[in-house]
Amino acid sequence: MILSELFLQKNIIRVSATAQKVNHHEFYEISEEDVINAGLITKAIYVNEDVDERKQITNDYEYLLELADKKRKEIQSAYDAIQTNIRPLVLIQFPMGQLETIAGVEAKLESMGYTYDNGMVSIWMSNDKKNVEGITANDGSPAFLLMKQAISTGWDCPRAKILVKLREGGSEEFQIQTIGRIRRMPERKHYGLNTLDYCYIYTLDSRYKMGLLSSMDKAYQVRRLFVRDEAKKFTMVKELRNLDFDGLGERETLEKLYKFFQKKYSLGNDMRINQENLRSHGYNFDPEIDSEILQGLFRTTDELVSGAGKNNVMIKTAVNTHTHGIYLLHCIDEIKRVTGLQSQKTKNILCRMFSKGKRTKYKFIALEKANFYAFIINNVRQLKSDFKECTAQLGGRQMSLNLEPKCVEFSIPEMEVYKYSEVKQRRLMRLNAYLEYTNEFITEKTRSMPERLFERYCETRADKIEWVYKNGDAGQQYLSIVYVDALLKQWLFYPDYIVKTKDGQVWVIETKGGEVGGHSKNIDIQVENKFIAFKQYAKKYKLNFGFVRDINEELFINNTEYHEDMSHDSWRPLEELL
Repeated sequence: MILSELFLQKNIIRVSATAQKVNHHEFYEISEEDVINAGLITKAIYVNEDVDERKQITNDYEYLLELADKKRKEIQSAYDAIQTNIRPLVLIQFPMGQLETIAGVEAKLESMGYTYDNGMVSIWMSNDKKNVEGITANDGSPAFLLMKQAISTGWDCPRAKILVKLREGGSEEFQIQTIGRIRRMPERKHYGLNTLDYCYIYTLDSRYKMGLLSSMDKAYQVRRLFVRDEAKKFTMVKELRNLDFDGLGERETLEKLYKFFQKKYSLGNDMRINQENLRSHGYNFDPEIDSEILQGLFRTTDELVSGAGKNNVMIKTAVNTHTHGIYLLHCIDEIKRVTGLQSQKTKNILCRMFSKGKRTKYKFIALEKANFYAFIINNVRQLKSDFKECTAQLGGRQMSLNLEPKCVEFSIPEMEVYKYSEVKQRRLMRLNAYLEYTNEFITEKTRSMPERLFERYCETRADKIEWVYKNGDAGQQYLSIVYVDALLKQWLFYPDYIVKTKDGQVWVIETKGGEVGGHSKNIDIQVENKFIAFKQYAKKYKLNFGFVRDINEELFINNTEYHEDMSHDSWRPLEELL
């Protein structure tokens, strides 16, 4: 028996930091300012207090830990002065929990006199917990807690006052919701002392992401729907990657990337000119690792996020090829994701083009080892963007490679779980392949603009359309088509819609961002390679296909030759074809 059934409640109050609006529930939102004024959370968030931009850092972890311990002692003294038995706790957060990083922090803490053995250090990882009993008590013994991204939902330790967020990679973002761990006031009141009424963050992250807080504005629920009888027996061919061959080898990939960089940045045999050309296009050749970090006092999380980029200081860290080795590998992993190569092969390619070593025809710059580390770490986003741009050049099956994807049968899933959000007036979408599919599933919180326009358009064509199926974005149960990039790496993409018309035709539709004021809203860099694969797939299986985009909320379709500019004749009004 459910506990609520044991008594006759008049009202039920549900409280959540990520509450979802439900039509038949009353909804109240308490502002962050109100919670501050009630003394329940800190008055403000101090980010990177005492971080000195004039000082060159030799070790990120040691520098931040020393600042955090200095602040912890200051807070402890302030508590002692008002005779309050509270011991402030420092949270040390590891995004990935790499063993080498954890060991380095443990060694630094031990050199400062804090160990597991003397009870001053705790660790809370999924497979490693030490000294965690009683840690949430205001007078708990541990002064430092080593943790990953999050401990657990609802974990509450009001004495936590300082968060040290360590970097283990090159393009990490600070997740704002983590701040909730250090914002609670231990006695649910302010003390009138800034030292005690603030919480403190030490991190060299440069980007701040609202995470769960921003998702509150996009709160949605899910609902199970079941397929209509008319669509139950529908089948078509789904493509899967053929792993007998998947992409060019290391040397062929190097050749492609070399030619791409050579052409884009006008690179040649003169390494001095090559470096000047790359620098003029935004590449950073500083010998230190540069971190543009946030610093300052912020009252609310909104102020913190909006302040990022406005209250920044530049920190320089001397390269240590041992301690920054993991950092470099993480950056290479970021880059490899767009090539499909293994990490070591991606590193080899970068070394051949930018690192000192054996002279090859592919060498643009010969950087010393430490400078090479700094170059990759400082430029990981630019390198990833360039590698991605290279792969987006036309590859596709129009090349001489005779590649046949693996094929399996696809049918519309009998049950689907769709996200939905509230609407003012609920309306049944009668042509959808699922029963009870309503306009609640096609709001700006659950569908893109082209998707919303397309589904509404289909509803107006009841005389021609039998049903419309919204495909999933990823997963074995959904329709997938194989496309090939410039490196002959196979990727899957999932067309947005399948449309069955009353005369028996099948249309497969992919929606993309359209144009506003003559400027494209399409952000898919692989759009041309996908279009080619889509066209060949439709021809092979005798289907109709099209890419659909909008101009001023009017839909246009292209199923001939792809052109980004929608003024081209290849873009025709959707009603002419469907």
